[in-house]
Amino acid sequence: MTISDLLMAFSQRGKLLEINNEVSPDFEIPWLSIELAKHFDHALLYSKVSGKTPRVLTNVFYKKIHLALNAGSEEQIINRASRVVSLIEPLSPIQKDKLHLLASLAWIADYYPEVKEFQSSTIRVLQSYDLDLTLIPALKHSSQEEYPVMTNPLIIATLDSIDETEITVQRVQVVDEKTMLLHVPRNSRIQHLIEEASRRGKPLKVAVVLGAPASIYPPAFLSWLSFTEKLLLAGVISETKIATTKLEDNIYVPSSFQTTVIGEIVPGDERPEGKMLYENGDILGGTPMPVIHAKKILMESNPIIYYSTIHPTQSDIAELFRLVEKLFLLNYKNLLPNVIDLTFLGNDAFRTVVAKVNTFKREKLINTGINLLSLSKTLNPYTDTIILVGTNTNIHNHLQLLKTIIENVDPDKDVIKIPQQDYETFPRRSGRGSLIIFATSQKEGEKPKSVDSYLEPTSRSQKIFGEILDKLARQST
Repeated sequence: MTISDLLMAFSQRGKLLEINNEVSPDFEIPWLSIELAKHFDHALLYSKVSGKTPRVLTNVFYKKIHLALNAGSEEQIINRASRVVSLIEPLSPIQKDKLHLLASLAWIADYYPEVKEFQSSTIRVLQSYDLDLTLIPALKHSSQEEYPVMTNPLIIATLDSIDETEITVQRVQVVDEKTMLLHVPRNSRIQHLIEEASRRGKPLKVAVVLGAPASIYPPAFLSWLSFTEKLLLAGVISETKIATTKLEDNIYVPSSFQTTVIGEIVPGDERPEGKMLYENGDILGGTPMPVIHAKKILMESNPIIYYSTIHPTQSDIAELFRLVEKLFLLNYKNLLPNVIDLTFLGNDAFRTVVAKVNTFKREKLINTGINLLSLSKTLNPYTDTIILVGTNTNIHNHLQLLKTIIENVDPDKDVIKIPQQDYETFPRRSGRGSLIIFATSQKEGEKPKSVDSYLEPTSRSQKIFGEILDKLARQST
């Protein structure tokens, strides 16, 4: 669904809250969005942004990702994805039944991305003297951040000389009217494109897309997929066909974008990244990152800029991680046969993965931990901690997880430490490197104990409890 379609769908379901008070993208929009998310699951549309023309939309995926992706439930999204993952999985066997393959290709044709003509009549182009990036709202969560941040735009990078394009989600800092800094993790596909551009002496063309169809965002996290495969998966999970437009800059962007900044990266042109807030509470910066030199802004007549806030649980990014970790497990289930479920911990800026496993054999735990540490970097290159727990542990309950670690982990036997690499962009303050922690127990038949499990309600206490609830409900109305 386009942003316009999304707003209409949310409005019809009573899930859109339009805020007409004037608010600033510095501090006010992030604070309001996070506080409102503690009480409501509505998408938030800020119609009056101080000093800016575009409106700002946030909390699109939070607690309603199935609505944003045109599905009845999150389970339905995964079921849709499972139909196509086996066909685009590079590790799957090439030899397949021909009739099955042809049938698969037939239904895939309904969702295969198409190319449309650029509708220039509806788009305003700002370039040369009119080009001013500060006209676009970008967020500041804290006064300690140095630059306004585009928190989760789609980044499309193209290197013409090898005809390769990547689409991903990364942060962008707005430095001045014509300059941005792109956050590029090491060993990411964009970094490899920049290195290839450097070897060929060519600039890398970049589009920063603000407000694209919602279904593109989850696949954009999956670095093992190509540009076309990501758009195909976006179409499949939302049961729509994703359309792209080829701009005169020879770069493909989603046809129904709200605002797109076109620019280029010249390999070797880097500046220290400004300090930014992360989900674990750290404010980090200073690492050299590539400069994007903006060439033009393409903008709808009344554009809506979409952003997630930065929060470990109450944000779109956190909600997207909850979906993409399921897509990750769906894709790598053959390489992780003992993993039943997993989660990336938002409170650690998604750097720690907790996995529920169905084995306590040492050799299998070691293999699972090493494979998971390596593969998890395809979702978050900064993953550096793997915690393996047994089948009785609720990996989404942090208190139970802490209790499991305290009871089951022997620091001398159950922790594997991998030395820190010198080139790590965001090393831990302790410089401890990566960890694989075995918090499983051979007593898997035992249920986790809690105080609540021992409490014994009587019929009288339950009746009194019901009466109290009814009384409180009447008082509140």
